[in-house]
Order: sequence, then structure tokens, then C-alpha cells
Amino acid sequence: MRTEKYVSKYKETVNDMNELYRLCLRAYMLKDCRSEYLWAFEQALDLNCDAPLLKNPRYFRVTRKYPLPEKGYTSIQKFRLYMMLYAYVMRDSGLLNRESPSEADSVIDAAFGGRAWL
Repeated sequence: MRTEKYVSKYKETVNDMNELYRLCLRAYMLKDCRSEYLWAFEQALDLNCDAPLLKNPRYFRVTRKYPLPEKGYTSIQKFRLYMMLYAYVMRDSGLLNRESPSEADSVIDAAFGGRAWL
């Protein structure tokens, strides 16, 4: 019996996370700093991380020191801080710089001048 944990690379929630992250970026560019945008993204991010967000030490420290309001607006500085925090959390969880299987195959194809059977 296999004892190691199998985690698939594709999850149905990845598209939601990407869409909400783009929404947060647009909101930041427009200086529309509603905390609801950040809260919604956090929910999608939490579903895609290996562990709950509250177990990420970086997330825990920042959110305890600079909490978001439950609803309404936050400052542009705090909005930016949270966007930076999310980028770090995504890196910590391996959600950034991850190759999809099709990308990995195309890199191998290009390196070997055709389809490589490994």
C-alpha cells in the first residue's frame, strides 16, 4: 500500500484564484481598495495552499500586526502590503513558478528536437 501523499497539480479552484488575483491587481491599479477583494482572494488562495493560511508564519505575523477591516475600504499601502504578502505565500506554497505537464513536455521536446520518451 502506498503511504506517500499524492497531490494533483490541477485543482478546480486554481482558475478562481487566478481570476480573483487579477481582480485585486485591477482594483489596486484603480485605487479601489475594498477589503472584500482581498478577503475573497484569501478564500481562493487558502484552498490552493498545502496548509491553511493561518499556519503560514509570514501570513500570521502580517495579518496580526496589520489586520484588514471586515468590510469597507483599507489604505492603498495596506492593500499593497497584502498583495505582496499573497505573492510570498504563493511562493512558500509552491503555487508560483510551477510548470504544467504540457509546459514540461514542450521544454523536453525543444531540448531534444522532437518528442522525447523518458
